Amino acid sequence: MNEDLWPIPDDLSADGKEVAETIRQFLSDKELQYHGGGGRFYSPAQWHDRGEEYGTNSLLVITHDGGDHAPAFNLDYGHHTLHEELQKLLTDKHGVFIEACTSWYSAVYRA
Repeated sequence: MNEDLWPIPDDLSADGKEVAETIRQFLSDKELQYHGGGGRFYSPAQWHDRGEEYGTNSLLVITHDGGDHAPAFNLDYGHHTLHEELQKLLTDKHGVFIEACTSWYSAVYRA
């Protein structure tokens, strides 16, 4: 796994960092870690500073605008099994869930 492709923001909470590491490993295991610039982790503070409306009270924000990883987050791609697999992993391991904010980013919240 190339961790440089998915750097984890320094200002995430401990829970946010653990979730980001789990997602990063999931994407690597599924060979979906390459994102062509459309994917990145953001802390809620970074997201707020960008002036974004949704996701500012989450543990973690993930952008997925058309990257290889997008089907894991955006159901519009029709890969429901992949999305459900990631949701189950995050719920079972961390007690969190992914919520679509728009078609190009999602946020992770405590269940």
